[in-house]
Amino acid sequence: MKQKRYLIPFILFIISLVGISFYGGPVTYVFFWLSLLVPLFCFIYIAAVIFSLKIYQKSDGRDMVSSVPSDFYITLNNEGPFSFSSVRIVFYSSFSTVTGLDEAAVYELLPKTSVTRKTTLICKYRGQYEVGIKEIIVGDPLELFHIRYRIKEPLNVIVSPAIKHLDILRAGDDIPSAGKDSLMNRTEPDIPVREYVPGDDIRLLNSRASAVMQKMMIRERVGTEKNGVAIIMDPGRCHEAPERYLPVENRIIESTLALSLYYMEHRIPVDVFFYTGSMVRLSVTAAAEFDNLYTHMKGYSFRDKASTVSLLDSIAAIAVSGYEMLIFILHETDPQIRALIDRINIGRAPVRIYLVCTDENGAAGYDINDGLTRIIRTGTERPTEDVL
Repeated sequence: MKQKRYLIPFILFIISLVGISFYGGPVTYVFFWLSLLVPLFCFIYIAAVIFSLKIYQKSDGRDMVSSVPSDFYITLNNEGPFSFSSVRIVFYSSFSTVTGLDEAAVYELLPKTSVTRKTTLICKYRGQYEVGIKEIIVGDPLELFHIRYRIKEPLNVIVSPAIKHLDILRAGDDIPSAGKDSLMNRTEPDIPVREYVPGDDIRLLNSRASAVMQKMMIRERVGTEKNGVAIIMDPGRCHEAPERYLPVENRIIESTLALSLYYMEHRIPVDVFFYTGSMVRLSVTAAAEFDNLYTHMKGYSFRDKASTVSLLDSIAAIAVSGYEMLIFILHETDPQIRALIDRINIGRAPVRIYLVCTDENGAAGYDINDGLTRIIRTGTERPTEDVL
């Protein structure tokens, strides 16, 4: 019905032309000029509304956390000398949602008045992007025409990644044996024993040898250091369009943080590898170190695809070993990447590849390649705790 209103001025103009052509007279000419002036009046009115309308929007803070609601305020201010009859607002919806406000609502404002609405803003992904009001739709008093006007100064926010706590790993992996020892005791006692001397750690007491020798015997601490778990985060950008890369990068960051926190809370040493122009390795064994990792992830910038190969090649070059498990969080795999993973895994540790793909490209699930490597496909929209 609304679309048919656009035809009314055109139909009236055609009728007025027919009247002038076949009948003439003052009435038909008045009708003709009205059919021309009414649309002109409508467009002048809409232009005046756009010029007089001031829009203010603000949130609780410029820094937000993905998936965490925050208060969001919108103010429409009529600074003109006449009333507004039809104003609607349209929000950015690709990366954020605004709740508590009907987007179909039509606002009418008297001269020199304003209206303020408190809503809730939820940012979906970690990153920097525009939220809030995207454009306004202004109509004339006769509801014949509507014009969309894009906001010149949209609200730009910086969204920090959410921290997800995992109770269990959905992949079904047991905690590596490194977690059975305290972080304060990161070496594994070997079989050789000796007689106890004052000052030895009583936890190293070998009960069987003590019973045989009839005196306290202590296991020698000559084992190799246990490094726990290595998490390698893909630094490559998967696409040029924000609507494609933001969901993937958000899932990669959230997964890196969630897995690091999970192993840290289970007292398993974690080393996180990522790329900032060169390889960076951060150890996460305590809250302060996790905070340091989170700070890096808040402002992390993903790079081109070549950076993924550069990171894996750098890790392979230093010949890392001793990890109980290698975890790769990637947005794609190909023969070159798989070959680099094989080069890295010189110790033949279990490998878990969390493959982050858009929900259109593959649903979450499991694909076991062999007895050593498992690929765990994850979508981008399901909660992180449901796919890790």
